[in-house]
Amino acid sequence: MSMSAKGLTREVIVSEAVACMEHTGQPTVSLHELARRLGVKTPSLYNHIQNTRQLQREVFRYAIDKFVAHQEAAVAGKERDQAVRAFAQAYHAFAVENKGLYRLMMSIPSQEDDQAKELALPLLKTAVEVLSGYGLPQERVAHWQRVFRAILHGFIAQEDLGYFYYYDTTDVGESRDIAIQCFLDGLHAEVDAGEKNRAGERNHDEE
Repeated sequence: MSMSAKGLTREVIVSEAVACMEHTGQPTVSLHELARRLGVKTPSLYNHIQNTRQLQREVFRYAIDKFVAHQEAAVAGKERDQAVRAFAQAYHAFAVENKGLYRLMMSIPSQEDDQAKELALPLLKTAVEVLSGYGLPQERVAHWQRVFRAILHGFIAQEDLGYFYYYDTTDVGESRDIAIQCFLDGLHAEVDAGEKNRAGERNHDEE
């Protein structure tokens, strides 16, 4: 892509940065490389973007919006176990198909950037909504969504590093399904225990 500095806007710069990350699968792109791809001199970018951090934040915002829309579409009309499985499948697909953006999403919240951390909050939204459907207290939902996301990201990280392919050819998708079923079994156990406790309390009150 080549253009004059006059046609340059923040939107154009961010769009090209997204395209570059999606092409390379990396969570960063240098302003020098971005300028080369746009066919302008690097100083021209500073009329629209302060620095690399601001560029990353803008791409991060785009990635979050894309991820949330992707996950919401996946779970639309579904509840509980069906929604959990749909969320897990869509999460993995997003990470594989948008490797650079996913890596950026996972790296930004760990940085000392309060604005980026606030932007990251929607990452939790759909998972929390799905798990809230089990009727658990919100504190327990917070724990379970952490466990859920840790399982999903753990598989992606291990696959990304090639660890699942070093030893055998067992289907990784089946391994993910087992992990999600283990998660659901644990979640069901807590839900059932809570219902039994509430039933016991009601019986005690009636005596």
